Amino acid sequence: MAGKTSAESMFLRLADALTRSGYSDFFNTLVLELGKILDVEYVLIADTVESPMTARTLALMAHGELLENISYNLKGSPCETVPERDSCAYEGGVAELFPDDHLLTELGVQSYIGMPLLTSDGRKLGILSAMSTDAIQFDELAREVLRIAAAQVGSELERSSQQEQIQALTYRDSLTGLTNRRGLHELLLDHIPATILLADIRRFKTINDVYNSDVGDELLRAVAERMQHYISAETILARLSSDEFAIIPSPADLAEKLTKEQSLSEQAEAYARQIALWFESPVVVDDNEFHLDFTIGCAGQSALTHEHDKQLTGAELLRRASVAVADAKARQQDFAFFNASMMSAMEYRQLLFERFRKALRDEDFQLYFQPVFSLKDRQLVGAEALCRWYDDEFGWISPLDFIAIAETRGLMQNLGDWVVTAACKQLLDWDSSGTPLPGKLAINISNKQIESHDTIQRFERLTEGVDRRRLLLELTETAMMRAPELNLKRIKQLHEASFSWAIDDFGTGYSSLAYLTQLKAAVLKIDRSFVSKIESSQQDETIIQTIIAMAKALQMDVIAEGIESETQLEYLIKSGCHDGQGFLLGRPIPADEFAQIWLSQTSNL
Repeated sequence: MAGKTSAESMFLRLADALTRSGYSDFFNTLVLELGKILDVEYVLIADTVESPMTARTLALMAHGELLENISYNLKGSPCETVPERDSCAYEGGVAELFPDDHLLTELGVQSYIGMPLLTSDGRKLGILSAMSTDAIQFDELAREVLRIAAAQVGSELERSSQQEQIQALTYRDSLTGLTNRRGLHELLLDHIPATILLADIRRFKTINDVYNSDVGDELLRAVAERMQHYISAETILARLSSDEFAIIPSPADLAEKLTKEQSLSEQAEAYARQIALWFESPVVVDDNEFHLDFTIGCAGQSALTHEHDKQLTGAELLRRASVAVADAKARQQDFAFFNASMMSAMEYRQLLFERFRKALRDEDFQLYFQPVFSLKDRQLVGAEALCRWYDDEFGWISPLDFIAIAETRGLMQNLGDWVVTAACKQLLDWDSSGTPLPGKLAINISNKQIESHDTIQRFERLTEGVDRRRLLLELTETAMMRAPELNLKRIKQLHEASFSWAIDDFGTGYSSLAYLTQLKAAVLKIDRSFVSKIESSQQDETIIQTIIAMAKALQMDVIAEGIESETQLEYLIKSGCHDGQGFLLGRPIPADEFAQIWLSQTSNL
């Protein structure tokens, strides 16, 4: 073994084996060659990264053949005695020296040599060991061969570990440990799923704003854990953005919850309902309970009807699912399954958004004003400012459409602040023209406008020069209940700054009496949906009577919305409602026309 020719031959064979470094068969090639070079029956390469007392073989050779990898306990084995830097050799009777290592006895091992696998900074990663059934002496040449081999294996393990870390940083979400957007795109290069669902947490930004990012992070981790609890191991779960998760159900996971008679869109919707059920119970973070809702969009493979038809790529399915989410949000729906019409709808919304952003920048919106009357004598007691938008290309745009754009694109505060500023300016213009508005001017407020920390200072700036007692800020009951604790805090602060409040669309949300007593609202506005059913729904009439009685008990005024008939008007008066608005009494009209009809010509009232 120690002769010159033998030494050259050994190093040549070792060099040939080491050229496989970086290839997937490197470790297997190396243990086979080391067995021949050292003339031993057993060679193994094992890592000890997960636990210093547990070895996991990466390559295992016995009698010139590769075996399946195993894990074994190092306690009581010769591998346990391999030091942090140098080799460790037992040249005979090793089975007797380590009686607790039954594998040595079974294999008939007599001699053993082990070499540590080290990183460039000296950390131990594992072990390279050779064993023989004969008592042999491991001379310096054999030790040098093992040292060289161990150094290359250690370098390869370190490089592989670094690549895994880089890959984890590149393809894994650091917060939840799930696959991230880039990782999902990589997976979809080789995987063509039948369907993809995107689940977007509603109002997650509000949670971050109300609490803090640490609570938001914990909530996202909890959401990921709950989803992982319900899905199978074969279902792919990824976090694509702050509050959006992708779910690619395995065929078995999808079929388990569905029936064969359902179409793919019906199956996907049924699966979406399952996701909602996963979060039926609240998610608890730091003693805070969060009741989560999701907007879910889905896309699936179409049925292939012709030979030339092709399956959609995973990337295309993901894009379509994203379009479906946007469509569901725009229509304020819980779920949407992609169809071709959504593309044109999305293109329209994008174009409308660009026009909206320009209109906001150029202040191309208008305020219309709807009068509010005392119902008994039909005397003007106030007005409501309503935002309107006429676009040169699209004509009149419904407030439902452009308000949805403002909310989904994060521009609601900008639009709302413009409305407040313009409404205050109009009050002052009417004053200077000698036609002041009697009573209060109601202005609709979005909950987005009262979420920020500078809410009070901003409203004081927006209403500068106007007596705040002449304003009535309106927030819908539904918007108020999206973040009741924060809204309650902000409304109290604004109340202390002399702003009055109205709860709009009352009766359609879920506010509790406890919140109502704390809000100190000046006005409850009965939603038009109840007023429209007067004489046709006993239940709605009872709700109206209850709202009026409750408002009186809480010392609040009541304004009925959407009065369109004399019958409705008479019923409201009889029920004790003092004030109201609606097409029967006066439609929303521009400021100049409003002044001419309602402020200048009081004889027409």
